[in-house]
Amino acid sequence: MSKRFTLVVAGDPAQRTGGYIYDAQIVSALRNQGWEIDVVGLAGTFPDADAEAAEALTQALALLPDQAEVVIDGLAMGALPEVVAQHAQRLQITALLHHPLGDELGLNDADQQRFHRSELNALAHVARIIVTSHFTARRLLELAAHYEMPLIPRVTVVEPGVVQAPISPAAESAETLRLLCVATLTPRKGQDILVQALSGVAGDHWQCDCYGGARDAAFTQRVQQLIDQNGLQGSVHLHGECDSETLESAYRSAHALVLPSWYEGYGMVVTEALAHGLPVITTTGGALRDTLPAGAGLSVEPGDVDALQGALSRFCHDDELRHQLRQGAAQAREALSDWQEAGAKFAAALTAPDDSPNLRPGSQFASDWLTLREAADIDSRSQSLAELAAEWLNARTQAPLIADLGCGRGSNMRFLAPRLSGHQRWKLIDHDAILLAQARQRAAGLSNSQGQPVAVETHCVSLEPLAEVPLDGAHLVTASALLDLVSKQWIDALVARIAGQQQALLIALSVTGEWHFIDPQGAPVLDDEDRWLLAMFMAHQQRDKGLGDALGGQAHGALVAALEHADYRIEQAETPWQLAAGSQQQQPLMMALLEGWAEAATEQAPEAAARIAIWLQQRQQAVANGELGIWVAHRDLFATRLLSTPRVEA
Repeated sequence: MSKRFTLVVAGDPAQRTGGYIYDAQIVSALRNQGWEIDVVGLAGTFPDADAEAAEALTQALALLPDQAEVVIDGLAMGALPEVVAQHAQRLQITALLHHPLGDELGLNDADQQRFHRSELNALAHVARIIVTSHFTARRLLELAAHYEMPLIPRVTVVEPGVVQAPISPAAESAETLRLLCVATLTPRKGQDILVQALSGVAGDHWQCDCYGGARDAAFTQRVQQLIDQNGLQGSVHLHGECDSETLESAYRSAHALVLPSWYEGYGMVVTEALAHGLPVITTTGGALRDTLPAGAGLSVEPGDVDALQGALSRFCHDDELRHQLRQGAAQAREALSDWQEAGAKFAAALTAPDDSPNLRPGSQFASDWLTLREAADIDSRSQSLAELAAEWLNARTQAPLIADLGCGRGSNMRFLAPRLSGHQRWKLIDHDAILLAQARQRAAGLSNSQGQPVAVETHCVSLEPLAEVPLDGAHLVTASALLDLVSKQWIDALVARIAGQQQALLIALSVTGEWHFIDPQGAPVLDDEDRWLLAMFMAHQQRDKGLGDALGGQAHGALVAALEHADYRIEQAETPWQLAAGSQQQQPLMMALLEGWAEAATEQAPEAAARIAIWLQQRQQAVANGELGIWVAHRDLFATRLLSTPRVEA
């Protein structure tokens, strides 16, 4: 790649918080190494992105030429996966994550899950991921496993560097000990815990200076109230946000850094303090357990007021302990990397060849989606039509051969095989070799209704042209959740081919294009914005998905007409998904549905991206709150050829 990229961040790039300072230092280091970097700050609200934010990211990406390199800070992209997806094929996108959005303190379970799923969805569209700590790398893998949304892009750790600084002087005998806290005033940073702990530290020979912007007004007020209530007005000072010169002066006059955070993705101020030779009193929250070297400070569990009070008291009253910790900090200082080294690692991450596993993004998305929907499919699809297929096969052969079109990861086979008898042989057919490999793996141990193992062969071929698809010899041709992707010509070719061999057809879970929300009692809910988005979704369904001009929700009707014309007896069943409001088990699928509908609508009407983002945010919140469920129409079909005289055309 060329030594040029665009960095996109949320809000003003000049903000004085850890994440923005990291971004600015990396940009400065890379510019020193000859890189050309444009920095774009986005308007709007983040991370719970509003319409203005969605529009700002959309415009920023739209202005970039094809194949341009762009690095998007996680704060700016995690809640906007549909915008990222819209440009993923056109741009080379790198995600820069400081910590997962859903790990922010104070989120309820529904919001935490919404942020995690949204961010993982966005990450699935990028070319690579850069994180600022090994903890965050491990955390992403944990989240990906938990939500069954595997991380396919390369994940590279580029830890922050430090600015070279002189060692701050040790405290003189009888000198007031100066504790320094550098953190924005937000609940996650834990300044309320710090004040409560300091209220129990005896003596008047210490003071604590807190620097950081008041990002949460209510929390800031609470911290000040705690200071006042505990009579600490002369000992604890909230200085607010400051410039770099003021902060550097504070480091040089301090004797220790105190960081009471509940959670950190890295904790840059820890290494900044060590660069000044300052001991650190902090917690083990998040990456802090890794960030603070042994012997350079004291660590307690996050939120433990008594433990923090004990650590602060020991530091303030034990001269020998202070001396030992200062020596440990000085040793740790020698091992710190500077920002030029961090910039070089960042550049290497951007330019490294792709050696990630051979799992394409399309495979990943399909696998994630098929995993999510499998339980709902089993609950919805017609048992009676499966039984009819079993009876039809039993009457004709003791060794049925079933061809599964577009088999994905084998869910259709896993549903049907235990319901069919005889020595089953399956032809699993899909264009995606990776999904086929998953299907074969999942077939291991699968047995028929008598407990006999099934035989499986896989065929990695495109479903178009249909003449090259290996259907010959099959008694039953089947597919699940495929029909909306195909064209009328493809359906006509399928029917002509199975009719020529008297093959039966079992098609499950064909969408009809209809969906609506339901309230907790199951009653339909659909307003004008839903109808507007539904219309765009239905239009998007009829775009070419690789099998000709897709019929979308009209495909089932077209198949019925073609089968009737070919003298097939047809049995049908309504098989809708009914995803209940408030169902924690079904909520991930509902969130994925909403994201998919929004993504399709955005592709159909990119000029309406901001309006779609508002719709998505509101509906996700309603689903997360248990106010809405989702109903999606599907139909199943089983068809067998009538043994009648051939049709005579006029």
